[in-house]
Amino acid sequence: MIQSATLTLRFLQELFIGILTAVMYLIPWLLRAVSIVVWLISTFISITTLHKIYSPFTDVIPIFALQFGVILLMVQWSMYGLRNGQNVWGLLFAGAITLWGISQAMTWLSNHWQYADLFFRILPPALLGVGMITLSIRTRTRRMSRVSSNKNQTTNKVAA
Repeated sequence: MIQSATLTLRFLQELFIGILTAVMYLIPWLLRAVSIVVWLISTFISITTLHKIYSPFTDVIPIFALQFGVILLMVQWSMYGLRNGQNVWGLLFAGAITLWGISQAMTWLSNHWQYADLFFRILPPALLGVGMITLSIRTRTRRMSRVSSNKNQTTNKVAA
């Protein structure tokens, strides 16, 4: 009787240790799966938020463009992590939480602010304008640095 109780206790101990070991091996994969699911859910929530905010006064094609911008942002965020060797799963999760927070703020803002309609009508063109100005300034400075480096190389060749 005592020997069977000891064997049963030993069996339960080994079973518990085996299950604990399996769970420890599964935790990184479960966290990766959770980060992908959270990433997909936050992308869906942000796309739905954009549709809810912009559908009353915007045609379908510009809404699709805004939704594609969200998808492009999320994919670019993960590609940045892959390219730079960062922790991709952590970046997916952080990007998803950030996008979810922005979506919640946009929903709250549209429900509680009197001028939210005007703000959300001006926001996409303003962001596009700032992006274009930034892009043109960066392109101009790169061109100017190339031109000045080409002049230095030409001057060095003539002097030699």
